[in-house]
Amino acid sequence: MFRFASLVIFTLLLYSQLSESVSGPHIADVNILLPPKMTHPVEYRLQGSDGCFQWSWDHHDILAVQPEYNLSSHCSTSARLSSIAPYSGRKETAVYAADVLTGIVIRCKVFIDIFSRIQIFHSSIKLDLDGLATLQVRAFDSEVGLQFMWKQIPEIDGLPNHLVHVPLKDSPLSDCGGLCGDLNIQIKVEDSGAFSDLYVVKGTKIGHEIVSVHLSEPQFEHMEDKILLTVAEAMSIEPPSPVLVIIGAVVHYTLKVMRGNLPQVVQLPSPYYRWSVLNSSVAKVDTMVGSALARSLGATFVKVEDTRVAGHVQISSLHVVVPDALSLYILPLSLSGDLIEETKAISSVAHWYVVSGRQYLINMKVFSQGPGAQEIYITETDDIKLHYDQSDHWYTFLASDNITFKHGWRNCRILKATSHGLGKLTASLSYYSGYSESKEVLKVVQEIMVCDQVKFSMRKRNGTSQSILLPWAPAVYQEVELKTTGGCAKTSNDYKWFSSDMATVSVSASGVAQAKKLGVATVRVVSIFDPLNYDEVVVEVSVPSFMVMLESLPVETVVGSHLQAAVAMKSSTGAYFYRCDAFNPLVRWKSGSEYFILTNSTKPELAKLYTSPNGPPCAWTTLYASGPGQAVLSATLSTEYQPFEYPYIEPILLKAAAQVAAYLPLIVCQAGDGNQFGGYSFDLARSKSHNQSELLDHILLAPKTHLDVMLLGGPEKWFKGVEFIETLEILDMDNTPLRDGVYVKTVPGRDRNVYRISCEYLGSFELVFKRGNLAGDHHPLPVVEEVELVLECRYPSSIALIADEPVNAPDVIRAVAQADYNPGHIRSAPITVANGRTIRIAAVGLTDSGKAFANSSSLHLRWELSGCDGLAFWDDAWDYKSSWERFLVLEDASGWCVIRATVTNLLDSVSGPQSALLLERSENAITDAIRLQLVSTLGIAPEFSLLFFSTEAKVNLSITGGSCFLHTVINDSQVVEVVQATSDLRCSQLTLAPKGLGCALLTVYDVNVSPPLAASSVVEVADIDWIKITSHEDISLMQGSSESIDLLAGVSDGRTFGASQYVYMDIHVHIEGHLVELLESDGFTNSSGRYVNTPKFTIQAKHVGFTTIYVSARQHSGDEIMSQPVKVEVYAPPQIHPHDLFLAPGASYVTLLATIYGRRDVLICQAYGRVTVGVPSSIILHVQSEQLGIGHEMPIFPSLPEGNLFSFYDLCKNYKWTVDQEKILSFKEGSYGARFDDFGEVNRSGYLAEKDFGFINLLHGRSAGTTDVRVSFSCSFTSAGSLPYSRSYIASLSIRVVPDLPLALGVPMTWILPPHYTTSNLLPSFSESYSQLDSQSHEGGNITYSLLSICGAKNKEDAISIDGYRIKTKDSNNLACIQAEDQTTGKVEIAFCVKVSEVAQIRITRQYSPFHVIDLAVGDELELSINYRDSIGNLFHEAYNIIHFDTDTNYPNVVSVNAIRDGNGKILLKAICDGRALLRISIKSTPEKSDYMLISVGAHLYLQNPVLPRGNIIFIDALPETVTNVPFPMKGYNFSVRFSDYHDHKFEAPGGSSSILHDCKVDPSYIGYTKPWRDIATGNSYCLFFPYSPEHLVHSIRKSRDMRKDISLTITASLREAGNFSASTSAFFVGGFSILEIGKLNFTPSSDKRILTIIGNTDVEFHWHHQDLLLVKLIQTEDFGIGSLAKFEVNVLKPKRFNDKIIIMLPANGQRIEVDVNYEPGEIEESMSSDNVNLWIGVLGCFSVLVITVAIFICFLDRPKRSRSSIPPATSSISAPVTPDRNPPVLSNEESPRTPQPFIEYVRQTIDETPFYRREGRRRFNPKNTF
Repeated sequence: MFRFASLVIFTLLLYSQLSESVSGPHIADVNILLPPKMTHPVEYRLQGSDGCFQWSWDHHDILAVQPEYNLSSHCSTSARLSSIAPYSGRKETAVYAADVLTGIVIRCKVFIDIFSRIQIFHSSIKLDLDGLATLQVRAFDSEVGLQFMWKQIPEIDGLPNHLVHVPLKDSPLSDCGGLCGDLNIQIKVEDSGAFSDLYVVKGTKIGHEIVSVHLSEPQFEHMEDKILLTVAEAMSIEPPSPVLVIIGAVVHYTLKVMRGNLPQVVQLPSPYYRWSVLNSSVAKVDTMVGSALARSLGATFVKVEDTRVAGHVQISSLHVVVPDALSLYILPLSLSGDLIEETKAISSVAHWYVVSGRQYLINMKVFSQGPGAQEIYITETDDIKLHYDQSDHWYTFLASDNITFKHGWRNCRILKATSHGLGKLTASLSYYSGYSESKEVLKVVQEIMVCDQVKFSMRKRNGTSQSILLPWAPAVYQEVELKTTGGCAKTSNDYKWFSSDMATVSVSASGVAQAKKLGVATVRVVSIFDPLNYDEVVVEVSVPSFMVMLESLPVETVVGSHLQAAVAMKSSTGAYFYRCDAFNPLVRWKSGSEYFILTNSTKPELAKLYTSPNGPPCAWTTLYASGPGQAVLSATLSTEYQPFEYPYIEPILLKAAAQVAAYLPLIVCQAGDGNQFGGYSFDLARSKSHNQSELLDHILLAPKTHLDVMLLGGPEKWFKGVEFIETLEILDMDNTPLRDGVYVKTVPGRDRNVYRISCEYLGSFELVFKRGNLAGDHHPLPVVEEVELVLECRYPSSIALIADEPVNAPDVIRAVAQADYNPGHIRSAPITVANGRTIRIAAVGLTDSGKAFANSSSLHLRWELSGCDGLAFWDDAWDYKSSWERFLVLEDASGWCVIRATVTNLLDSVSGPQSALLLERSENAITDAIRLQLVSTLGIAPEFSLLFFSTEAKVNLSITGGSCFLHTVINDSQVVEVVQATSDLRCSQLTLAPKGLGCALLTVYDVNVSPPLAASSVVEVADIDWIKITSHEDISLMQGSSESIDLLAGVSDGRTFGASQYVYMDIHVHIEGHLVELLESDGFTNSSGRYVNTPKFTIQAKHVGFTTIYVSARQHSGDEIMSQPVKVEVYAPPQIHPHDLFLAPGASYVTLLATIYGRRDVLICQAYGRVTVGVPSSIILHVQSEQLGIGHEMPIFPSLPEGNLFSFYDLCKNYKWTVDQEKILSFKEGSYGARFDDFGEVNRSGYLAEKDFGFINLLHGRSAGTTDVRVSFSCSFTSAGSLPYSRSYIASLSIRVVPDLPLALGVPMTWILPPHYTTSNLLPSFSESYSQLDSQSHEGGNITYSLLSICGAKNKEDAISIDGYRIKTKDSNNLACIQAEDQTTGKVEIAFCVKVSEVAQIRITRQYSPFHVIDLAVGDELELSINYRDSIGNLFHEAYNIIHFDTDTNYPNVVSVNAIRDGNGKILLKAICDGRALLRISIKSTPEKSDYMLISVGAHLYLQNPVLPRGNIIFIDALPETVTNVPFPMKGYNFSVRFSDYHDHKFEAPGGSSSILHDCKVDPSYIGYTKPWRDIATGNSYCLFFPYSPEHLVHSIRKSRDMRKDISLTITASLREAGNFSASTSAFFVGGFSILEIGKLNFTPSSDKRILTIIGNTDVEFHWHHQDLLLVKLIQTEDFGIGSLAKFEVNVLKPKRFNDKIIIMLPANGQRIEVDVNYEPGEIEESMSSDNVNLWIGVLGCFSVLVITVAIFICFLDRPKRSRSSIPPATSSISAPVTPDRNPPVLSNEESPRTPQPFIEYVRQTIDETPFYRREGRRRFNPKNTF
């Protein structure tokens, strides 16, 4: 530990030193070599950084230091060093730089010595022609200030110089931008006539030249150096190196040289240049022209040499490769055809988006193979093609040489898009691969989508698109939604929006632009598919300067309608704004008339105004025209703001006004009266006085007649400058203008609006009247109203007589037209008139439909009287205007008189052909006749009335006879008064109202009859004295039926009130309870509080039971009187169950006909059931759910589509059940009571021998999967009068077995509850060890419960909650676990979990017989329990009263069934007589969810001398789980054994001893062995089953290929004293597996294979993580069922270090084994470049070990000290296990009872695998600390 601490401290110190070494003040050099004092001073700049230094040095006699200061900060960061002493031997001194900020001092050593040699330095000895070269001479340090002598000498004497010297100040070195360093000193030295250490030369001619230099010091003149420079032309080869080509390609190289700093192409062949290739097998090159032919795959170099300069060559590498990929690239071109700058080529993608009308450059590129794929140079000889299908969307052509040469693009074409659409381009390259003689082809297909140009969809004015002008005002930000098209956009999200100035105009992602301030901005919309496909619009924002009324809206409207108005705004330039509706709230409207009302309605329909040239609406309003007239509509815009907010903007005040008007609707009304001319009556004066002009749209006129009409309403004449029109147009029914047939003219002397319409000829005509104003000044739109009038010129089809009416009123005519007639064409209903007066008789012309003519006077009528002698005669003294009106004088006599009128012919003025046509057309004469009854008697009914004394009571008296001129007299006005009747009843009815108690005499006089007639009636006003119900004292009603009940109310002397008086008596019906309801007269429930208004009411029976009804009434004084009570009995309607039954021929079902009789044996009702008999056409299999969980059971039985099991079960036999895959599903095996194998055939007589009860079977889920279940059987049908015949049936059904979830270890401790359910007190409040005294002292209990939840998770609103010791659920499909805590000990455990599921199945508990058969003796009673299950067969822990169920049986005379209504789901059976009956129980809401049980009733046997052990019959219960041998059950599998009879009378061992009464055995025996055992504590008996291990089964069972890996085993229990009595049950055994070579698999490079041997059930699955590094394969198998053997080889695929786990799983039983795998590739020696690296690796390794050690130490400190139950390994075998200890566990004082270890592991793994679930470190090692 001390060594580790020391190492850590050393590491920290080292890190500190390293940190200091990379930060803080520095100097550039720590060792400097200077020459001694020279003739010319020599200086060296010592540069510092990251500090401010003070300089000092040791020897001031040999060294001088001159600090340099920064002018801005006055801080020194550098100093100039110079030697000041002549050479006297090597000297050494030091310079110190002290940082004034940190105090750090840095030391620099300075050595002073003489030069030993000098040397010229240059980057290259070759110099380009006209190029510059900088030569530098160095004496191994760059001392500034030394002077040198430079000299240029030609290589051969006598030749001109090839170089020229360039002064430093004229060279590019002087262009240093002020950062020249020591260059200024070097230029100064050169200007003095000497040379510095830098020397710049320029090549002027091709050749060689020597440059020499020596030190210009007297004592060092012998030090010199020289260099040979070559001047040559700079050469470059195109294409640039490297060049990749394919076989067969010919590359034409281009040679360029630099002349005058300009590249020039060398014309080849040239005598100065020679070409060659390094490897001629790869390529062949032409030595003169430089063309290279690729011959085979490989790489070589192509070289060109300048023959004028030896060694001057240029080399390019050439690679002949195989192409791997072909790609297409696209670049957009400008409108001029050039490439657009800053655009990148787009490679092949899913789609290329191009714009219609644009051009694009398409380039083809080929790439080589390998990770660093390079582009292959495509030559003219390469077979590369670009083609496309004949597309209508684009076309291509060759690119111009300008683009090809300028941009170096080869193999390119230009594509021009023409129209929208999708197409494909195909590029291909044919090449030789070098491996075969045939060519191979590379191909690429590219889809191209041509899109339309993105364009703004803007409103256009005057045919041109304009920029957008938006208004702005303080706090008003106008928005406009910009619409776009094109760009292949499908939604608005396919565009992107940008604004050049978001502060002026902002734009949203959906294209909504908003004006922010005054200014101009550009808005751009771009397609998301193509950033170059865009459109722009300029948006200008300005302040509105003008406001005008829009002239696109009408200014006139009809009264009762709305008038729309709007204003537009302009800028200071007079231009309209593009949109300005944001100013609508700021505009104030005002109407100048009370007839125009401003309405606050929504925005009107002004869409058409946006396309108006006058601009869009900025503000709008709607006026409601309530009356006719004119007004001025004004609009005002005013903005209010503080001047300091917008000092540069003036306040806005704009106004606009317009004249508006409203008019009445244009109508045509009648102005003439046809009362005396065979038409209907019209009173024009009355119509005007009441302002009730009616629209006339249709008139009927006889030929040669006329009618005056009037035109009212319509627009009035506008102001000057607007034309007013008023026209009339006559059309036929085909809208053809006419000139003859109808004449219309204004009536002279009357209003100009009155027209006379004359009918001349037969026909139908349409008259169109128009009136209005045309467009003009301040009247932008024409407003012309029109009205149509249809005129029919025709003859009447019939006439109608009107008697005793002052005028021919239209309502009277309509009534007369609908009258019935006798065969003599006499009106059926007579007309009663008072005699002794003169009455008016008139006739009216009618059409076939009963419409009245307006004028029929051109026809002549003949009037006749029949039977009127002494009764009536015509008054000929009257001045008649036509023959259609007469007056009849009635004499003072009573009797009948017939009046007839007949059309004879036309008047003389219209006689002629038309009259003849009329007579020919009228086969029957046009006539009408009426009968008059002359009466004179006056009467009142009733003569006596009893009126209830109430302020609201009334009584009506009828008057007969007399005329309508009546006078009423009451002798006592304090008793009754007359209420004025309506006008239509005043001659026939009187209404009286009471005023006080008493009697009064009413007398009515007919004042219009001479002599006057009179009639009288007596009226008595009284209070109610009694009320009673007149129905029977007892009323019986069937539920749902109704019955009427009569009432009677009267006074003490026995007189009763009339039916009209009951409404005033406040009669209340009293009904006890809610068994019956009071109905209204319409059959609905009375909603007025059970009050009735008539002497009769109706009640309806709702519920079964007895009740009492009575009624009460309230007297005038307020006292309440009551009737006698009446008893009402409500009985349920008789029902037959089932109501509808289907039976096969020969089947039977006992049902009854229910008949109910009332008093005197009167039949009240009957109930019937319908039975359908037929031969089933098909059979189906019925289950309650098509899913089943593993280990669960479910009954299955055949059924009918139209019936059920009752229909045929006792007619069929030979049931054969099969399952396709028994590994998935099997039939549950069991026993029917005790076994009777040893009692002979006598015990099989009876039911078991007679019938086949295999119609019901029990499915058992074994493993996950889906399989089919089939059944076949035969049925024998018997029909009356025919022989029995048989028929076979086959049915199948697919069942899915649902697997358990992996690690579903919590299922046994999960309670299933229904939704929306509250349990009983299921949660115990005290622990078992809690003393009685403690429980009394703690009222609430010592155990508390709470729901478990994940930290941070949100509950689903308490889907599962705890209420005390009850559990409440809400919605289904919820799961929660409940934690229990002992308050006394503090112990916390998981108590159980709760799952909420819907009830999906109902079952009869089969604790008596697994074969759905129960035997009962006559008189026995048996209680059966009902349980419920979910959709896969899980049993509900509790489900009281959750659903309603029905029970029925086909033989209720054999066994009776009664449901016990205690909520626990039980039914009671009682055996009545011998026989058999089938019992069905079903869910009420879903009857198809049902279960059956067969009941057999026989005689009761009494054994006199029974010799049987105590315990009549033995039963053995099945296990709900699957049996397996891995992991081995240490205590065995428990099969419960019971001793009881059929009636559940349980028996025990004598005296409660521990003796065992039974023996056990297993079949087949090679699977395992059994042992009987009895639990002394509980008294329960068991058969314990111990399976053999896989190792044992491999060596013991016989080797057979027919063996299965899953076997159905049978456990049999038999009585020891009576071995003949036995019971058995079956279980599903699934064998497990074991691994012989268990342990970790370690692999190395020398050992990379291992063998895994698996024995037992070898149907296993392998899973591991590194699929690319590891492989598991089967190499050998011996399949013998549960004793199989399989060998698997595990191989390492790659030599790579890894760790993994091989998970071996057996899906059949969920067994899982993990095998660790490790691979080490071996030690690799690695050399480290520095010792520091080793040190750091050691430090980090030690630190990691320390962290792991501390973590493990903390873990062991926190881990509780307790023992864990060990699970024996899967390979262990048991030869003779001892009897397991079944005593109750003894609780330890140290720890509370533990949660089962498998569940703890399940919880541990679930939490660890839960994402984002964080826990404390302490809770991570013990899952029990988690809850």
